Amino acid sequence: MTQFNRLTRWGLALLAALALTLGTAVTAFAAADTSPDLSRTGSVTVTLTDGDGNPVSGGTLTLYHVATLSLADGSAAYTYTEDFQGCGAELDVTDTALAAELARYAADNDISGTAADVGADGTVTFDGLALGLYLIVQTTPSDNYETINPFLVTVPMDSDGVWDYEVDASPKVGPVTPTEPEEPDEPDTPDEPEEPEEPDEPDNPDEPEEPEEPDTPDEPDEPDNPDEPDNPDEPDEPDEPDTPDEPEEPEEPTLPQTGQLNWPVPVLAVCGLLLFAMGWRLRASGGKETDE
Repeated sequence: MTQFNRLTRWGLALLAALALTLGTAVTAFAAADTSPDLSRTGSVTVTLTDGDGNPVSGGTLTLYHVATLSLADGSAAYTYTEDFQGCGAELDVTDTALAAELARYAADNDISGTAADVGADGTVTFDGLALGLYLIVQTTPSDNYETINPFLVTVPMDSDGVWDYEVDASPKVGPVTPTEPEEPDEPDTPDEPEEPEEPDEPDNPDEPEEPEEPDTPDEPDEPDNPDEPDNPDEPDEPDEPDTPDEPEEPEEPTLPQTGQLNWPVPVLAVCGLLLFAMGWRLRASGGKETDE
């Protein structure tokens, strides 16, 4: 719902009564004693509060310049800006549905606005604004709170006959209400399956034919008797071995020559015989003496 801070009902009624629908412009006679100063700029401060008046922080508000303000014979007139000229809506500031219609048009046509985050105290201020009509949309809601409805605000605003160039707006923000999940639809009862058809009786297979008797095999031929083997030749009588020759008598061995002369040999032999005879003689003499 559109909210105009400190805008009196009689002021809105007066604006509605004097509104002229000439193309895309609307003209309203100022309720204040003097006309607004078009050389000035203004500001809009939005404060978000819950049902208990506590500030609601977080979220983002976007400001759109919808219409410019001009004077015609001392009366204030609003004309759509270039961005909103094609919206097709009658520019009636008293129409409570106008803000939602303009918000949809801005979203569908990607119209750029001025965005600002809501501070910890729940406030947002847009300053340095040219005079005219503005649309405020909450593009990002505060955590755990519903999105506020779009609303329109005029800069300046008539406040008890005085033009207020620093406009304040305080929309209420409701907490998010959890939605009860819908009961799921009862599933359709499945169709009863059809009874299967009885299968056809299979055809009996043909009786197999009796196999033919196999032919009797021919008697095998008698094998030929093998030829008698030839008698082997008698082996020749072996030749008598030759009688080996008688071995020759070995020669008498000869003493190796030592280089000595042969004449001492007989001398030594004779000496030996003499010594033997003498010994035998002495032995015999010794035996006789013993017997005596």
